[in-house]
Amino acid sequence: MAAPRLRAVTITNKGNERVVAILEAAKNVLVDEGFAALSLREVAKRAGMTVGNVGYYFPSKDSLLVALAEHIFDRWDARFRRHLPPGLAGGEAIFLHSIRFMIEENKRPKTKSLLLEMWAMANRSRAIMRMMDTFYRRMRTWIEAMLEEIDPNASPHARRLRAALITAQIEGLMLLIGPNSLAEAELAGIEAEAVRQIERLALGG
Repeated sequence: MAAPRLRAVTITNKGNERVVAILEAAKNVLVDEGFAALSLREVAKRAGMTVGNVGYYFPSKDSLLVALAEHIFDRWDARFRRHLPPGLAGGEAIFLHSIRFMIEENKRPKTKSLLLEMWAMANRSRAIMRMMDTFYRRMRTWIEAMLEEIDPNASPHARRLRAALITAQIEGLMLLIGPNSLAEAELAGIEAEAVRQIERLALGG
């Protein structure tokens, strides 16, 4: 079954503002109440629109979820670029900064809550599975582009696999650190060690 897509409509500047308002409302529903509460009606209520307005841009919950995954990643990427320190020398320095940024991002309560909720629900919902696949596909592609600059001699397949493994390490680490995680003395320094191991993987070590 093909992934749902946005209806082919002409989106004006006002329409684009409405799309952003809808996606922000949907994101807030997920953060505040979880996927079970997400409906076009609830999103419309939060966005201050009619259900018909929401349905014009997103004719189904599936299409809304896929667009929401893109929106969340775009916001995340924009935040990364805003906080990128000036003067980082070379692709490897930027890559290491990005890894630390992603780890810190996953420790933010809203981010962690949203991702864990997505993981939990994906096993029971194909629509949420598509949302999760869209989000992590963007993340892997983002990492893969940096790996190409770091190690241009690696094959595309090798970079793709490394990007997938790095993504898995960063997201898996979220279970052990951040808000509501149980602090274990034997895990002290795990974030620094994760960065070291990810750097080795990025360089093909």
